[in-house]
Amino acid sequence: MLNTLRKSVTGPFVKILIGVLILSFAVWGIQDIFGNYKKTVAIEIDDYEISIDDLVIEYNNQISTISSQLNKQISLKESLDLGINEIALENLIRKLVLQIEINKLKLGISDDFIAEKIINDELFQSNGNFNKARYEQLLSYAGFDDESFLQSEINSNKQNQLFNLIAGTTHIPIALHQIINDFNNTKRIIEYTKIPKSKILVKTPSERELKEFYEKFQKGYRKSETRDFDAIIINPNSLKEKIEISSLQVENYFDENKDSFSIEENRDLYQFFFDDLITANKFHEASKETGLKQIISEFGINMVDSHLGIISKELILDEEVANIAFLQPINTVSQPIDGMLGISVIYVDEIYDATTPSLDDVYETIFDELSLQEATNLMDELYFEIEEQFLDGQSLYDVAQTFDLGISTFEKIDINGIDINNNEIGSIKNEKLLEKLFTTNLDDYIEVTETDDSFIWIKLNSINEPYIKTFKNVRNFVTKDMIDKRKNEKETEIVNLLKDRLEKDLEVTSVLSEYETSIQSTEPFSRNNPIKEFTDEFNDRILSSDLGGVIVGKSNEDILVGKVVEIIPNKDNLISRDAKFNDNINMQFKNDLFEQFLISIEKNYDVKIYQENINRLFNNQNL
Repeated sequence: MLNTLRKSVTGPFVKILIGVLILSFAVWGIQDIFGNYKKTVAIEIDDYEISIDDLVIEYNNQISTISSQLNKQISLKESLDLGINEIALENLIRKLVLQIEINKLKLGISDDFIAEKIINDELFQSNGNFNKARYEQLLSYAGFDDESFLQSEINSNKQNQLFNLIAGTTHIPIALHQIINDFNNTKRIIEYTKIPKSKILVKTPSERELKEFYEKFQKGYRKSETRDFDAIIINPNSLKEKIEISSLQVENYFDENKDSFSIEENRDLYQFFFDDLITANKFHEASKETGLKQIISEFGINMVDSHLGIISKELILDEEVANIAFLQPINTVSQPIDGMLGISVIYVDEIYDATTPSLDDVYETIFDELSLQEATNLMDELYFEIEEQFLDGQSLYDVAQTFDLGISTFEKIDINGIDINNNEIGSIKNEKLLEKLFTTNLDDYIEVTETDDSFIWIKLNSINEPYIKTFKNVRNFVTKDMIDKRKNEKETEIVNLLKDRLEKDLEVTSVLSEYETSIQSTEPFSRNNPIKEFTDEFNDRILSSDLGGVIVGKSNEDILVGKVVEIIPNKDNLISRDAKFNDNINMQFKNDLFEQFLISIEKNYDVKIYQENINRLFNNQNL
């Protein structure tokens, strides 16, 4: 939810992380790695300063992003080896320079414009209308209040203004269009074979072979270190039972937000298109005389393709069509309409009247929403109170008793959040929490972990050393692993043989007959018209190959081996004007232009880096 909210306030062009400029709302908390640091200066540009705390936040944000891309949590040492500290520093300089430039240009945006944008944001709506409670709830989850969120939206829109000023108009050279057009329309013909993996059979290993395999690879059957710990977990859902909502609160909320519960009229509509007005009129007249199914067949119309669905009036972009569709009686065909997309008629299959539910109808919904909102507020209050208790030296169990909170006990949990029975424990499946858990010794204090919707305090009880599982316990795994290994070796042998024979133009029929398959030839295909049977990766690789090139592809079911036997150059000089393609190229040009602008203006500022403070920050860490 936090990520969704953050995405809604950033522009689409952000190539160099010029998004939200209020650094205090970054993804990771300062204390995740660094603990509490004195707020010293990291960077100074003119009269503006960037603190060490800001650098920590940006650095942690970069670690979070790169860890997600690598699908693993990278350590502090790894991040420094990758130069993430330098990337964070560069990003902060560019963000501040951008903000200074915006201030100099005195770009403005009205509060009313931003307010209207927020009200019309679907993220903050229920049943198509702005829902204040949902808005406040989402802002609370993200750490915003009304004022700070409004300011972040203003900053984001000012960035968009500057982006459009600098890179508003671009021209894509015709020569570039032609090169891309030739690249995408050059055709190839390949000869290929597809070998089903189910046809590749290997010998089932004996008991002696299994034990030998286990002895050789027993480290692969090692149970990793696990840990036992207790936890206090608070989140809005767990605290809802502590909240008391009165009937009067529910009634007041309903009265204040009645419009948001209204359901507007919806209609089940079909729109039938025709080449000319004469045919459309014939269809309309015929519909008065006979049933719709009969004339649909006579006019060769596909009902499925013509179905607009059950929709409200506001979802129909063509205003004339929308007006007629919502005035037309049920089970009738409208007069022909010469609309935005062509000549058509509308058929109304069903009408669902607008309704306003009673308080009784929505009482439970409102009750739950108010409970959740109050629980969210309570969670924030409890967080500070619990932290104070820990600072006063109270134990996890004392805190739980003081605030009447439950303690969850977890045993034999590994670094992936999985227990001894291979069950994933969702409540503690959090990279930051697991990293803290497995980098902590017994009796160490573990700082609170904030997840998307919870605060979690943990106490480590024991560290369970890794061990090698017995052959008896993993025999089935050993059998599967050994059979898979034999199949992989057999597959590699087949592929190498086929590649060698295809590259030397030797026959392969004798090889393929054992697997009940043969060589096939494709029709000419290109990047703009790939073979749907092949994966995107295989299409891309084979279309990038030279004449005679042999490419191998694998799926869970098949092995695919293909050879390029003919390349047909593009003879169509008509350049594609595909809107999506043009938009992508145009946006790339704009992004590059804007990046060059940012690089150039950096030279106009006196950037002072307090390297000693930065070095102290990173040198103090336990690498």
